[in-house]
Amino acid sequence: MKMDKRVVIAVVFLVVIAAGTFFVLAADQREKNEELDYEHLNRFRDVMVRILDYYVEEKQFDELIDAAIAGMLKELDPHSVYLDEQQYENLMIDTEGEFGGLGIQIVVRDDYPTVISPIDDTPAMRLGIQGGDQIVEIEGKSTKGWSSDEAVKQLRGQPGTQVNIKIGRVGLKKSIPFTITREIIKVPSITYSTIMDDVGYIRVARFAKKTAVELSEILRDFESRNIHGVILDLRGNPGGLLSSAFEVSDLFLDKNKLIVYTEGRIPKSSQKFHSHAGNLHGNYPVVILINGGSASASEIVAGALQDWDRAVVVGQTSFGKGSVQTVFRVGQNDALKLTTQKYFTPTGRCIHKDYDENGDVVVSEDSEKEYFTASGRVVYGGGGITPDWKIELPKFTDFQRELEISSVFFSFAVDYTAFNDVSEDFQVDDRVMEEFKKHLVEKEVENSPEDWSDENVDYVKRAVKREIFRKLYGTKGAYIATLDKDEEVVKVLEMFHNAQTLDEMFSYVARQPKVEAVEEE
Repeated sequence: MKMDKRVVIAVVFLVVIAAGTFFVLAADQREKNEELDYEHLNRFRDVMVRILDYYVEEKQFDELIDAAIAGMLKELDPHSVYLDEQQYENLMIDTEGEFGGLGIQIVVRDDYPTVISPIDDTPAMRLGIQGGDQIVEIEGKSTKGWSSDEAVKQLRGQPGTQVNIKIGRVGLKKSIPFTITREIIKVPSITYSTIMDDVGYIRVARFAKKTAVELSEILRDFESRNIHGVILDLRGNPGGLLSSAFEVSDLFLDKNKLIVYTEGRIPKSSQKFHSHAGNLHGNYPVVILINGGSASASEIVAGALQDWDRAVVVGQTSFGKGSVQTVFRVGQNDALKLTTQKYFTPTGRCIHKDYDENGDVVVSEDSEKEYFTASGRVVYGGGGITPDWKIELPKFTDFQRELEISSVFFSFAVDYTAFNDVSEDFQVDDRVMEEFKKHLVEKEVENSPEDWSDENVDYVKRAVKREIFRKLYGTKGAYIATLDKDEEVVKVLEMFHNAQTLDEMFSYVARQPKVEAVEEE
């Protein structure tokens, strides 16, 4: 017997209301919210019934429900989103840092999913798959025109299962067949670490379950080699697990120091998070690098260490993603990621920065307000974390931007390494530059003699070396090729040479020229 549409809709709304009341609202709020105005829900139900019954084109019930959900979320902040099964799975991979697959990073190039680089110690790396390889077939099906998401969905699977692919490689006429057994792939949260001039450098790309454990192991190794300090690079780090931010902060703070606190609409949901480990790595200065791409967990760590005078924060003002998202399962496979609280640093600065419909920052009441760290240093509110030392970076020239957008550095690296041997002491000389210019002609990238200024030539040389080393050695190769030319790293190393303690470093940065406004690219 077919149930009447009105009955189905009524049942759906009753279930949604009951589920929402049970899972979202705190116990002391439930009774109050049970007095919801059902008249408004009835209006909504009536509109949907009229659409289903009378609209000029037939509409499906689930389509209208999806549209209604999208409409509700559009009234909220950009971080409150509905996740389908695949999106929810990707979210879990991001936070867990593990999935079943081959161990490759891919993008679409020339109409095919293309390997950027294999991840270390994975099936793809062990079988010799290289950066620049095109995945031209998966299980006998051509991948021409596929998106990277489509390819990833086919390549991932249960560990121990196999997938058949064919690879197209520059310099080879025929594609190469591979049968690869999937394994658990661990996505690294720390992508590079090294010691430069007796100063440890650690690049933290994301905050996952094991970030603090991995970071502590690296720090212990550094400490055994008598480092003078550490650079914690959080530039472009979008965040990750909230618990990971606490654990990383915990490595550097004394016991019982407030790391961050949250406030939401429901008073009893607010929380305070304190350190408890007891300054495991506290015998040397720490410098944290941030920029406009540093968000969420990155801002929690930078804000906590800045407020307790445990680190000098250097770079550009961070993104200002200071809100807590709670994930609620919806149905059997979907989920709702909903903003429920906001973060505040120990001094009371709200990390969150609001944007208007045009993408411009909404100026908050505390934008000009001064806050004071544990030692009395002045820090500022207004959303995001404002560095102790703002460094204004050179802007991209139009030519540099065009080269990056067209991905010619990547494609040149693929072609060049296919026909040339490259050693670890490789440098981009005049011969390599001439080959690169020929490559621009082949790729139909317009350029003129005026484009080849000294500034642009230096940039091209660095970018070519970066992509060639990335092609040969993976993500670590890109750091090896460029880190010693990184302007902010160079300036921080100079500070370490001129200041031995954190107090001396705070005085050092206070003497640097002030940058009133920095445009992040």
